[in-house]
Amino acid sequence: MRNKRLIFSALCSLFCVFSVSAQLQVLTLDSCLSSAKQRNCTIRSAQLEVLISREVKKQMLWKYFPQVSIEAFGFYAVKHLVEADVTEGWDDDTGDFFKQVFDLLTEIGRADDPNFTLNSKIKLLQWGASAQLTAAQPLFWGGQIVNANKLAKLGIDAAQLKQEVSERDVLQNVAETYWLVMGLQQKKVTLNKATELLDSVAHIANVAYNNGIVTGNDLLRVQLKQNELNTNTVKLENGIRLASRLLCQLIGQPYNGEQLMLETWPEEETINLLPEEPEYISIDGRPEAKLLEMNVRYNQLMKKVSLGESLPHLALGVSGGYSNFFRHHRLNAIGFLHLSVPLTGWGETSHKLKQHNYQIEQAKMQQDDLREKLNLQNRQVYDQLTEAIKLMEQHRASRDLGLDNYRVALMNYKAGVGTMTELLEAETLLNQAENAYTDSRISYRIAARKFADYNK
Repeated sequence: MRNKRLIFSALCSLFCVFSVSAQLQVLTLDSCLSSAKQRNCTIRSAQLEVLISREVKKQMLWKYFPQVSIEAFGFYAVKHLVEADVTEGWDDDTGDFFKQVFDLLTEIGRADDPNFTLNSKIKLLQWGASAQLTAAQPLFWGGQIVNANKLAKLGIDAAQLKQEVSERDVLQNVAETYWLVMGLQQKKVTLNKATELLDSVAHIANVAYNNGIVTGNDLLRVQLKQNELNTNTVKLENGIRLASRLLCQLIGQPYNGEQLMLETWPEEETINLLPEEPEYISIDGRPEAKLLEMNVRYNQLMKKVSLGESLPHLALGVSGGYSNFFRHHRLNAIGFLHLSVPLTGWGETSHKLKQHNYQIEQAKMQQDDLREKLNLQNRQVYDQLTEAIKLMEQHRASRDLGLDNYRVALMNYKAGVGTMTELLEAETLLNQAENAYTDSRISYRIAARKFADYNK
């Protein structure tokens, strides 16, 4: 019994260890990006689109092979399909001839059997069956098969580029949300520090009030500031939970309502401004630019497919069949050459070709327009990056100045040469500078990632 208790205790300890380790699992940016690649709905849907396009391409390949079909037919009629009386329905001379033949055959039969009778009615085709196997090899189909395969191949390339765009956008969103959560958590750390500082100030003010150095107004100001920080703490915790829930949804992981364990707040960045060079705003490597080219190519191929509908179609084939209609089994086979030349569809086709010409012109116009917009977007991303670097350096200097200002205000208040209002204002300015610096660092990292994604 004692051994069983020991084993049970050990298992419970192991379970607790695993539970604690699971709760303390740290989410890094790389782990979030990796999880999003595997579980995010948008990325998985784009991956399935590639697989769908590949299956369409495989379907088109079968158009090069002979088209084989088998047909079978069978019937059974309640009444015979052919019924006739050989002694009726003829003119006088023919009727007399058949009647004489019928009487002669009857006399011949009765020579052996006096009760012999010959039925003058003929009944045929009450049942029958047939089967046919046909194989036809397309020789020329107006270029439709070749162009359809090119379209299928173009569809695979387009789906892969769309997958690349979807994955890039989703991962950018994941990174932005990750830094948002980390920034909010860092703001909470800043707020906690501010609360601790304010608690120490409240202690100093309380001692001064008890000694009659300051009035109750200072204590009231401190309490009001503490209430403000408590309110901000509640709002910040709600924001952290909402951002954490969004991050978990993007990476496909459940959210248990607790604060996410993220990697430590990175060290301060030391960066030189990027030079403004032409390659920084090039769009040649972006998948969107390639998709624009594919859109033009797609409309050109569709024009060829429409033209192929009005061109001659030529096929070589063979057909073999079996039939049984008169209680005779018959087999037969034929070879054939099938040529189809449309004669009346040229009017409709000419308008289709004009339609495709307009669509090609429209696609080229959209390509030029969207390329200009992509250039502007890349330029904007570059400007955002340089702006983020400048702002980060400015807010870093403001944060350092805020720290010095707060230390001076605190020393002045302790020395009795400063007021509580000045101290609280210095504390407020310090918090604002800390939060602004945190936001600028997050903006820099988001802009840097977007710049790297758009200029691969």
